[in-house]
Amino acid sequence: MDTHIPFFNFSLKKVLAQQPDTLKKARIKILYTILLLSMLKIVIILPMVYHSIQDRQLYRIIFVLVYYMGLTKYLLYKPLNINIISQGMILIGIAGIWSNIFLFQQNINLVTIQFVFMVTFVSYYLIDSRYAVIYSILAISPVMYFLAVTNRQNWHLAVVPEELPSPGFEAVVFMNFITMLLVHYLFYCAFRDNVNEKEALNKQLEATVAETKALADSRSVFLSTMSHELRTPLNAVIGMTNLVKDTATEEQTENLDILEFSAMSLLTLVNDILDYNKTENDKIELEAIPVNLPDLLHKVCTGLQQKAREKGLDVVLHVDENLKGKWIVTDPTRITQIIYNLVGNAIKFTEKGSVSVQATALGQTEDNMQVHFSVSDTGIGIAPNRLDAIFDPFTQASADTTRHYGGTGLGLAIVKRLLKLFNSEIHLQSKQGEGSSFSFDMDFGLYKGVVNPVSILPAMGSSLEGLSILIAEDNPINSLLLVKLLTKWNATSVVAANGQDAVDKLLAGSFDAILMDLHMPIMDGYQATTAVRALADPVKARIPIIALTASVSHNINGKINLAGMNDYLSKPFQPASLYQKLAPLNMDKAGNAMAG
Repeated sequence: MDTHIPFFNFSLKKVLAQQPDTLKKARIKILYTILLLSMLKIVIILPMVYHSIQDRQLYRIIFVLVYYMGLTKYLLYKPLNINIISQGMILIGIAGIWSNIFLFQQNINLVTIQFVFMVTFVSYYLIDSRYAVIYSILAISPVMYFLAVTNRQNWHLAVVPEELPSPGFEAVVFMNFITMLLVHYLFYCAFRDNVNEKEALNKQLEATVAETKALADSRSVFLSTMSHELRTPLNAVIGMTNLVKDTATEEQTENLDILEFSAMSLLTLVNDILDYNKTENDKIELEAIPVNLPDLLHKVCTGLQQKAREKGLDVVLHVDENLKGKWIVTDPTRITQIIYNLVGNAIKFTEKGSVSVQATALGQTEDNMQVHFSVSDTGIGIAPNRLDAIFDPFTQASADTTRHYGGTGLGLAIVKRLLKLFNSEIHLQSKQGEGSSFSFDMDFGLYKGVVNPVSILPAMGSSLEGLSILIAEDNPINSLLLVKLLTKWNATSVVAANGQDAVDKLLAGSFDAILMDLHMPIMDGYQATTAVRALADPVKARIPIIALTASVSHNINGKINLAGMNDYLSKPFQPASLYQKLAPLNMDKAGNAMAG
């Protein structure tokens, strides 16, 4: 900064203009004021005492004047060296105290006491506390030594012949007081300005934090709304595709499979974006559900087989024998997401060869098991300087990767953040042109309860005859899909366009369950459920309510439980999943009928 100040600069204003920091400006002002007043003091008293003091006193005064002039010029040329200049000035003050006590006056007078005070507080104002303590001790110690070794009658502040004669002595005392007042005033002003500046910055920071929070909230609302708007039509696409498959020819089935796969790929992309937002805001909470790990891995790999076959690849799954038959407690959704992203990524960047998925038991105790996972491919590989970068969001291995292979660059970033929730981390080994291997370790608790796996029934070949379902759904396509599905299963259904309509139809008729969309006009699903639970008729008030929602809110389960709903199903859903929710109701109704 001071390199722009010319050597012959004599303007303090120019120096201060280049200092952005309030306290640094204050230190320069304080140092400049002390030097200026000290020189002014010498210039005023020198003519008064020129013929009245000893030569050695005169030489000392002239030396100090020249020395202070040099420090002042150096300050205006090199203000960044203020520490050196300050210490040089303070050392002269200490030398003055010692010489007054031991050489010239050989007693303690008012001027000496003033110098002690000035050296002490100026040390703390201008330099760091460590040196300030040392300089303060050096200034005080000769005074304390003198008091310790002399008699009480020598403890005075009077003027003796060796001291400056009047009016020089009085002028020095007065100028010293003026210097102390100005130094304190300048420091107080700097302190006040600094506090005001910090308060202004704090207010600005609070405003920025509030604005950032508002932007984050608006982004979350936007993503939630976008999720709902995208997942709702996807629900119709996937649902209708499954519905039509029942009566489709072989060629049509092949086309429908492609359509379903494309819809599921779009759904995966939407989920990646939304899950990344949730991990970024720490809104993902892991579930603890009994899981058969080999079955889970088999389902994930089977689901990606079609994508691999399109490229002529094999997806090979190797599961350690020690894992088979074992049930672990974990979050199956997040485990699926991690493996799905890694395997899908491997398939995308592999043109020939295979993708290998391996799960190996590393160790087991009575309550826990550690498992090593790896996903390897024979794909394009990753350059050594990009091994860390690919885990950054919206980043891929090279600039042309997106153009050649597509994708958002979010998959690996989500994997890394999800693994962090499991207290694990991803490891990568890769060689360009030969392939890559992603691996991680996880600790799982062993499930010791009795497991009764629920089989996924072939929904289209099953029957819910006898069930009467009230459908509360404002989207006509989705309500049409639900009607067609229920009709396939021989169940009867009635459609309500909104929550209020659903409550009115429930009051007018009799139903076995309600499929309740959450986002509806006039009265949403939460309000409608609250109204149903408050009905006077106890049978209708206890009717099972299953929420249907395209929302991806992190606490959706808590919200529906709080509202009084019995269960929920996320859109888009597979028909088999809806059947699984309704089948127990049909069995309960049949059981009650037989008992009656």
